Amino acid sequence: MAGNETDEIIPNGSGLSPAGPKPLKPTLSFEDQPTIPKPNLNPTSFDNQSNHSGHANDRRRLKLPDEAYQKRERSNSARHFDKLRRISRACELPRLPRMKGRIDYKTLFKRFTHQSTIHGVSHAGNATKRRWLIFWCTAFAICVCFLSIQVMLLLKKYFEYPKTVDLDLKFENAPFPSVTLCNLNPYKASAIRNDAATRATMEAYQNIIGSAEGVAGALLAQQQRGRRPKRQFATANEAKNRRYHQVYAQCYCEVNMLSGERKPGSCFAAFKGKISLSFTDNQLNKFHPSKCLCQLDATSKSLWPCFPYNTWKERMCVECRAELGHCPMRFYNGSQAKPHVHDEMDICLCHNEYNHCIANNANGEIPEINPSEDLESMDYEKKFAAPLGGQLKDEPTTTTTTQAPELRQALGFDELTDEIAITTQAKQNLLFTVGEKPITERISLSQNKSEFILKCSFNQKDCNIEKDFALHYDNTYGNCFTFNYDRTKAVTAHRAGANYGLRVLLFANLPEYLPTSEAVGFRVTVHDKWIAPFPDAFGYSAPTGFMSGYGVRMKKFNRISPPHGHCFDGGEDDEFFIYKGFNYSVEGCHRSCTQREVIRICGCADPTYPLNNKKIKTCSVSDPVARECIANTTHYLGRLIAEGNVPNCTCHQPCTEIGYEVSYSAARWPSGTTKLMECEISDDLCMEKYRKNAAMVQVFYEELNYETLTETPAYTLPSLMADLGGVTGLWIGASIVSLLEVVVLVIYCADAYVTNRKVSIPVNQFLGVTPKKRSVSSSIASRPIQRRTPSSKPSIVSVEIEMPQNLLRAVEEMSEISRSTEKSSNQSSKSHLEPEEPISRKNSSPYLPPGAELPCLCLYNSEGVLSKMKALCPEHGFLVRRGTGFTCTDDEEEIPDLEDTDGEWDD
Repeated sequence: MAGNETDEIIPNGSGLSPAGPKPLKPTLSFEDQPTIPKPNLNPTSFDNQSNHSGHANDRRRLKLPDEAYQKRERSNSARHFDKLRRISRACELPRLPRMKGRIDYKTLFKRFTHQSTIHGVSHAGNATKRRWLIFWCTAFAICVCFLSIQVMLLLKKYFEYPKTVDLDLKFENAPFPSVTLCNLNPYKASAIRNDAATRATMEAYQNIIGSAEGVAGALLAQQQRGRRPKRQFATANEAKNRRYHQVYAQCYCEVNMLSGERKPGSCFAAFKGKISLSFTDNQLNKFHPSKCLCQLDATSKSLWPCFPYNTWKERMCVECRAELGHCPMRFYNGSQAKPHVHDEMDICLCHNEYNHCIANNANGEIPEINPSEDLESMDYEKKFAAPLGGQLKDEPTTTTTTQAPELRQALGFDELTDEIAITTQAKQNLLFTVGEKPITERISLSQNKSEFILKCSFNQKDCNIEKDFALHYDNTYGNCFTFNYDRTKAVTAHRAGANYGLRVLLFANLPEYLPTSEAVGFRVTVHDKWIAPFPDAFGYSAPTGFMSGYGVRMKKFNRISPPHGHCFDGGEDDEFFIYKGFNYSVEGCHRSCTQREVIRICGCADPTYPLNNKKIKTCSVSDPVARECIANTTHYLGRLIAEGNVPNCTCHQPCTEIGYEVSYSAARWPSGTTKLMECEISDDLCMEKYRKNAAMVQVFYEELNYETLTETPAYTLPSLMADLGGVTGLWIGASIVSLLEVVVLVIYCADAYVTNRKVSIPVNQFLGVTPKKRSVSSSIASRPIQRRTPSSKPSIVSVEIEMPQNLLRAVEEMSEISRSTEKSSNQSSKSHLEPEEPISRKNSSPYLPPGAELPCLCLYNSEGVLSKMKALCPEHGFLVRRGTGFTCTDDEEEIPDLEDTDGEWDD
């Protein structure tokens, strides 16, 4: 202890035993609180104390106005407080739990409005007049409404997850695409005729199309022109002695240079004989090579007249002269269904530019005369005479059978009358028939690589046709061949332009075309080597007789994943994906889903699509129930796919995809001025062969750069937070700190609600003494009890607690000491010459038993608000380390002077 403090305090079991008179009983009220003089605490005495270094710094930082204190010399009350502090630290005391009291919500909200950083709230809380309060509240409410609307719009915009597409142009060599080439004729006619099942399917089509009239009948007549009905001659000598015969020959027809139409008159046949045509003065361009049907004169060894074969008309002549082969233009117009009509009439060919008709040959066939064939040495009996009995040795016998109703229903011809619809249905029937065969047999029915690809070059270098092209079987087009199929090799074009891409000469082989093939040409598909080609959906047609150029521009798509996008990766690993060996694609997904549903509903597979499961068979062409099921299922799924509502099948775009934009251009080919294959420049008939059967296809890059399209989120979470901060600052001037203030207010209110539910807290469970119920404020060691009057406002905290007898006595004595000190300070202010009357330490220093806290002697105003704070107050003081017990040692530490401390009291 300090040397100037010699008085002793003798503790006893019942309380304090001072030597002086008994202290007065304190009156616990806010009006009686004394004004404690400002002590002067020297902080340097705590520099060497490690346990109090933090408190010293806190005391240095805490500054209050000088008006809040009364500077005076060290008084007895200060010494009493030092003694009381020393007694309280006599031994190690555990920290008692802070007692919660009832909280006034009105005061909480009032403090919030005065201190809030939200502009409207603070203006309303600090308004001096009612009209300004109403004005700021109304303005704040309106701003909050507009803020709510704008916040809702921002949230709606964010949860729509918009995205943008960034376009970037890359100036570097793009990888060359894969090119798949197909013939528009899927199967060879000769192979179809040699197979019984496919031949029956085509015969059913020919029977249907042959009974039709108009264009369909003409098409069938052209297909069957090689085999014609005939009236048998009596002997072979009549056929040998016949003068005029029907033959095919290559010819030149004069055309109009302006319109390109053939001029009237006979064409000139090309043969080695008496009739020939010489071209002078560059007149070759006036004649167009063609295939003609001519009248062969066996007497004069000449071919005249000659007209294009498709301009002749087949008629039924009434009278034909057997020795000449001529028929007058008198025709039978009756019903051909009558019996013996074909035995009495002759079938002949007539032309409107020739006044006679030519009877059909005796053997029913029309031979073809080659340009190099000599008519003088021709064996007419061998070419035109029929064998004995009137039947050709190699002519097959045709048996007409009536189809069963189920088969006719399965083939689907019953309700069709249009030629185009009938042909389309015949294609479908042929596809079903071929689809029932093994894959090896299907490949053998189509054109092979050597027949299809004649010449090839890439980057002005020759291709290796056998190694550079791989077979790809397509269910619609048969054998197709893919260039740049090897995924381990990087193939790029050195330069842009048609001469530095892929150039390939394709041969269609027109004589092998089926009656169901409506066009002559090829199907070109440009695709990525990792994606399966779909020639029927994404291919481009290239006609024969033209050089078709396909300019390519590459585009790379990088799509964003959910929630902003809906891309999908890894779909090729699905067991239902039918295009094994290729990456996932949207078209492949749709077809896989269709095939899966067809198998599930119909019990068999659709031959239009590939089939990976060998245990499942394709639907039969003769099964009307399965055919109807496939048609209905495909139609229904097609509608669902268009709407995007396919059950158990979601086909999103792949996250990474390479596509190609193709532009088409064409020019007539060949020009006739350059050598082509085995054709010389002057061999126009050879050139005409390639014009009708071949085409030159070019695939090249228009530019070596390529485009990348990358999807990115258009409105991200940082953008949303920035916009929310902007609109809240614009409308109500709030920030994140303002929101935290509201959160803290809610926490305080919730804590007050929980606290107010507790009526009282027993203190005896902490002190272990018999309690006496008193009404005090704050906590166990709180300020004096306030007796509420009608004029006084309620305190922030008011709680009914139970206190021990000795702690109440100490609080009363401290209150009495405070009032005595206030009176003495008033007297000293009147006269500084009068000496202070010392106060006995034994009468002014109450004894606090172990386990009790220091009482709260902080000052409150008339409204119950804390106005002056005691530095050593266990409830509000900043020099008390809460939650930590104090331990005394043998060496009693020196208590600093309270007068040296600047700012013991605080608001």
